[in-house]
Formats: sequence, structure tokens, C-alpha cells
Amino acid sequence: MARIKTPPKKSALPAYCGRPLKRVEDPRLIQGIATYVDDIELPGMLHMALLRSPMAHARVTAIRTQAARDLPGVVAVLTGADVNGQVGTIPCASPLPGQKSPQHTVLAGDRVYFVGHPIAAVVARDRSVARDALDLIDVDYDPLPAVTDPEEALKPGSPLAHPELGTNQAFTWSLSGGDVEGAFKKADKVLKLRMRHQRLTPMAIEPRGCVASWHAGEGTLTLWTSTQVPHLVRTLLPGLVGVPENKTRIVAPEVGGGFGSKLNLYAEEVLAAHLAKRLGAPVKWIETRRENAAATIHGRDQVGEYEIAVKKDGTVLAITSKTIADIGSYLQLLTPAIPTLTGLMLCGCYRIKAMRMDLTGVHTNKMATDAYRGAGRPEATYVIERAMDLVARELGLDPVAVRLKNFIRPRDFPYNTATGLTY
Repeated sequence: MARIKTPPKKSALPAYCGRPLKRVEDPRLIQGIATYVDDIELPGMLHMALLRSPMAHARVTAIRTQAARDLPGVVAVLTGADVNGQVGTIPCASPLPGQKSPQHTVLAGDRVYFVGHPIAAVVARDRSVARDALDLIDVDYDPLPAVTDPEEALKPGSPLAHPELGTNQAFTWSLSGGDVEGAFKKADKVLKLRMRHQRLTPMAIEPRGCVASWHAGEGTLTLWTSTQVPHLVRTLLPGLVGVPENKTRIVAPEVGGGFGSKLNLYAEEVLAAHLAKRLGAPVKWIETRRENAAATIHGRDQVGEYEIAVKKDGTVLAITSKTIADIGSYLQLLTPAIPTLTGLMLCGCYRIKAMRMDLTGVHTNKMATDAYRGAGRPEATYVIERAMDLVARELGLDPVAVRLKNFIRPRDFPYNTATGLTY
């Protein structure tokens, strides 16, 4: 009897599912032929450089730019008075109720609020000339008291990072879940922990940079920028520079690292786009390493007081936190949201039935903080793991045994945390 062969059933999944795939980007990177922002050269391109404040807080009483304008090769020198009224302010995409924050202009006005605050822009036909011209700009500063410690910033009589706000407190935020008071009443012991999450700079191997090109005939703007969020830049930039979104093109070429620091729309991108349109020529800006340390967003910078309610056998019943987040002088896109993520993840991977976090965001005379590698969540992991070690040490238990006792068990999944998240 003849056998009829039936064709194999075709999988509903794409051919690449379940198969190892070779990386397609490697050849151009290995051969050194990949295109980064600084590799882009356009006809007639100009170069922008920025003069930045050496002071954390000062009144700008005079800016003399004539010597820089007279340097051969310089096309334009602009200050906040020339630019700020022509473009929008940098937005915050994650505001909290009752938040107090200053307007974030692309260039400083009559005050500077952090070391690295851009004061003036030089546009020249050569990058070296643009940077040389910065040395010819003469600025008179009237130094003002700077606030750099977030805890001191909340005390009466502290200097104000932004005097016009009348306070250094930018926002408060609270999150709680479970019976916190009941858990502490049942506890055999209450342990206390104070932790500081240091401020840091992301330091991607490629600093920030962009090239802006304006096509007057078509009324279109193209921005090549080293960014992690080209679509978000396309959404936000047009309204700031007066170009419709459907006439704006954002290109993210190869990006040499970001670690969260390039999840933003920055003043320099707005400024380059504005100047390309204003001057009728492409404008390139490439950040120096010193600028990268001072004026690209910083990360972390939280200080917290924590209390842990525990039983003698090592069971953690509840954790509470009073956290102060040093958010710097301005708000970037995600600045307020980052420390709230610390609260959401505070219980970590443990069966902690109750928690509370009281968060205060504080303005200081520093660069803004924003997303950096985990964006608030590594801080929570650091806290809860330090707490587990503290429980083990104070109760004379094995730290591994303490963790195993409190872990979410396989039979618990899906598991709803005290903060309202579901594993």
C-alpha cells in the first residue's frame, strides 16, 4: 500500500524565532566604517561651542562678546538674551502634583545655577576657532551662596538654589501598601539603616553630539543626534523650535553608549536646531569630555533613612523609607520619576507584606539627575539587600538563610507586591 507523504506543517512563528542569529551590526563596527554623529560632514557646516559657568550659583552682571565676534572665522555669538525668547523651554515629561520647578531655558539668563550651565554659544566655520572664541568672552559674575547638600537644603535659613521659588523643596511623593503600623507592632525588633546613594556621571564612551540641518525651501529640519530616544526627540523638539513635527526628521546614527543619559532632549539639541534655521547652514556640536562630566545628566544621589520590622526568625514584616532625592538645579524629562521607581521596587524579590516610602525631591546647585542604568531601581535593590544583611547580622542568622526565608516562593506566583506590582 502506497504511503502518501504529507508536507510538514508550516510554523506560525517567524523563521528567526528559536534560532541563533548573527549580529548584523558587527562588520561595520569592527572595520571602523560605522557612522557616529561626529563622522557626519555636510557642505557649509558650522560648528557650535558653548561657554559654561565655572560657578555653582552666581548673578551674571555683564557679558562682553565683541572680542569673540571679531575673531576670524566666527559667524555668531549668542547669549540667553538673543535666544531664550525665540525657543521654548526644556520640558519635564514626568511632573508630580504640587511640583515647584524653574523654567529651564536653553541658555542662562541673569543667573547661573550649576557648574557647567551654558551661558553663551559661539558658531564658527571651524571647531577649533569656535572653542578659541570662548576664551575671548568676558563674563562678570557676582557669586551667590550655593546649596550642595540636599539635607542641609531643607533646613530653615539654607541658601536657595532658585530664590524665585522660595524653597528648595521641589516635590513630595508617598507610596504605601499593606498594614505598616500592624507589622511594626508585631515585630520582635525594629532595625534602622541609613544609606547614601552617591551622585555619579554616566560617562558613555561617546559624549553627546548633534548635527542640525535646515532646508529653507522645504521648511524641513533634520537632526542627527546621539540619542536613545529619537522618537521622543521628534515629538518634543518641533514645538520648541517652531517646526511642525511632520517637517522634522530625527536620525540616531551609531550611538557609543548612553546608559540612560541619552534618554533626554537637551538644551544643546534645541540650540543647534534653532541656530541651523536661524543662520541657514548646518550646525554641528560635539560635547567635550569635561562638558560631559558637568552638563550631561547625573545619576542616583539619594539619601535615605530606613526602618525594617522583623521577627526573631528573620522574617521581614515591613520596611519604611524616608528618602531625600537631590535632583539638581533643573528638571529633565524623567527627573521626578526616577526616585519614585525606587519606592515601587523597594520590596525587591521578597515577600514583604507592608511598606511605606516618603520621598522629598530637593533642588540644589548641581546638574540635574535623571535616568542612569536601572533608573531608580538599583537603589531599591541596594537598600533591600543591605537590609537583609543587617537582619542577619543583628539576629545572628545566616544571610543566605534570611534571604531564602523571605524570597517569593514558586507557588506564590503570580505575586502582588506591597507596592502594587505583579510578578
